[in-house]
Parts: sequence; structure tokens; C-alpha cells
Amino acid sequence: MSDICKKDSDKILLVEGIDDCHVVMALCAAHQVPETFGIYECGGDTKVLKRLNALIVRPEYPQVIGVMLDADTSIEGRWANIKSKLSHYSYKLPDIPDIYGTIVESLPDKPKLGFWLMPNNQNSGKLEDFCAELAEPTALAFARECIAEAQVNKVTTFKPLDISKAVIHTYLAWQDEPGRPMGQAITKQALRPNTDIARRYTNWLTRLFM
Repeated sequence: MSDICKKDSDKILLVEGIDDCHVVMALCAAHQVPETFGIYECGGDTKVLKRLNALIVRPEYPQVIGVMLDADTSIEGRWANIKSKLSHYSYKLPDIPDIYGTIVESLPDKPKLGFWLMPNNQNSGKLEDFCAELAEPTALAFARECIAEAQVNKVTTFKPLDISKAVIHTYLAWQDEPGRPMGQAITKQALRPNTDIARRYTNWLTRLFM
């Protein structure tokens, strides 16, 4: 585990896993996001929310806490889960996530909060769906066709929920130095860091942690 993904600081972004951490770092480097916050890889979605709660109730709580979570199968369900976890505080969360990333101002005795639900605060999905929006569209479409044909020919064993992982890693297998992790692929421009969704995400980070 890289210590760079375990930074416990006064301004902190909580993420699910190591891939999330390195994707964030690559995007921040590409967009020159000020290094005003640390990233903490929690080891899963439930651990992200558990750590969020633990940080909020600390006597010396962080100034700002950002939370990046996969929406998974239901954006509505994920948002309801977050609101439920925070219901015993006085935060006023919107009914639905902000398309540009949700920011909840601090309370007199509680930190400022921010939430980004992968991929885009609107649709169900995960980090891999976000990264798919950074891929070259024609090649990505062909990767989807290949995965679909592989399924028809019954040569796949991945779970249906993991199809976006299969697609993006098929796409990355065709790039220079095949099989790079997603963070490295952004750095090497195999995944494009200047798409609209990437700019929207890094703008949220800048607004949250400024």
C-alpha cells in the first residue's frame, strides 16, 4: 500500500480503493489542481462512510472532508444511504446530488463536506464508467462489441456488475504498453484527462478544497 494514498490531513478526500486514489492524482496533475488536500484510501465503500463518520465526530475534526464513492447499481440508493448516515447531524443535504459535485457548507462545530458519486452524479456506475468517458470513443465502442461477442461465445466469467471493468481493461490492453492501471493511463494520455467529465470533477475538487 502506497503511503501517498493514506494521507490523514486537515483537508482530506476519502476514496474506496487504490485505483481511485491514482486516478484522482493523475487528474489533479493534468489539471494542476492545488495540492491543498490529502487522499485516504479506505478499502471499500462501507469503510468510506465509516471513516467519514469517525472524522466528523473527532474532537479535532478536519476542516474539509471530500467523499468519492461509486454509485454502483443505484444513484438514488447510494445518495439515500449517505443522507441516512448523516441524518443525526444538522447538515442540509440536497434531495439529489449536484451534477457538478455536491458541496455542503460547514456547521459551527462540524467540517465542510463534499460528495462525488461515480461516474457523474447522475447515473449508476463506478470508477470504470467514469474512466470510460475519458477513452477514445471509437476504440471504446469496439471494446464493448468485443466483450459482448465474448459473452455470446461464453468465454467470460466476470459478474454482470463488472462489465464496465471488463470493457475499460480491454480498451487499455490495446494501448501503448498494454494493461496500464487507469491512473497511469491518464498520465500517458491513453485516457484523455481533458474531457468534460474530467474537468467537472477537478473543478469540484478545487471548489471543495480551496
